[in-house]
Amino acid sequence: MQTDDRKIAERKLAEWIKSLDKIDTESAKTTLAQLLEKFVSVRSGMRPSTVKTDASIIKSFKAHWKHGLDIRVSAIKPSMIDQWLAVVEPDLMNSSYNRFTQFIKQLFDMAVRDRIIVESPHASLRNTWKKPQKPIRLVPTDEQFNAIVADVRSQHLNAKVRDSADFIEFLGLAGLGQAEASWMRWKHIDLNKGQYGEMAVRRMKTGELFYVPIYPHLKPFLKRLYDSHPKQPDSNDKVFKIRDARKALENACKRLKLPHFTQRSIRAYLIRRLWQSRVDLKLIAKWQGHQDGGKLLMNTYTEVFGANDGEYVNSELAKIK
Repeated sequence: MQTDDRKIAERKLAEWIKSLDKIDTESAKTTLAQLLEKFVSVRSGMRPSTVKTDASIIKSFKAHWKHGLDIRVSAIKPSMIDQWLAVVEPDLMNSSYNRFTQFIKQLFDMAVRDRIIVESPHASLRNTWKKPQKPIRLVPTDEQFNAIVADVRSQHLNAKVRDSADFIEFLGLAGLGQAEASWMRWKHIDLNKGQYGEMAVRRMKTGELFYVPIYPHLKPFLKRLYDSHPKQPDSNDKVFKIRDARKALENACKRLKLPHFTQRSIRAYLIRRLWQSRVDLKLIAKWQGHQDGGKLLMNTYTEVFGANDGEYVNSELAKIK
């Protein structure tokens, strides 16, 4: 019982006897390797992105776990997991660290449910959660955005150069996300509705359909894109052949020696453009598929609204009498 105190020993013995009913004696022999294999199998039906994240964490786990994968799950102590986390922690953002500890919770909760162990070591870890850091996203200027699109178009050795350039240009001119853009079909675009035309967009996070006007600067691009097809596209044809242009954007930023702009940064370019053009915040939020009048937009895209835009701040200060 690892104690000289008789009363403590008796209590521990009683707890141990009681725990026997909670453990399957055969399952108690399960090794860590077997538990990981079962975890992968159980979660194989999850979304591809979740399965991919699980695989990445498990790869890191196996690479940095110092106690062997043949160790019995029942022999694993919280300090062993803390040791693994201490190795990977310096390379992780807080949100990623939280995902790693969530993996530990999910893994050992499964062991408890299968009566391999009585209780999960997760609750006794040194630190199971960190407050997520607020990401600092840079937003390209007009010159930077145009330079990126032109640079991507100039890479003629890349077979997908035109598709990538069109995709990036659309994100910046329409102010939509990568998932929404890759979902769109020509039937969702009506160039002749009303004065400006209209796009039907599905917000992929919620599945809700919302409608966005075809901005004056966007209409020529869409007409050019439509007319570029050898034959008239079918209404059910996807507007874009690719799902994202992350790699093309990343490479363009490197060649141009620009900050690491993401596809979200390109989307934010149009949000800032609308804001600086004095479009009502509620309308901007509505065109982003938000129904909160702009609150989420302000919290998510704080960098868009002049906080880190020196030229914009100076122009606003110049208005003060």
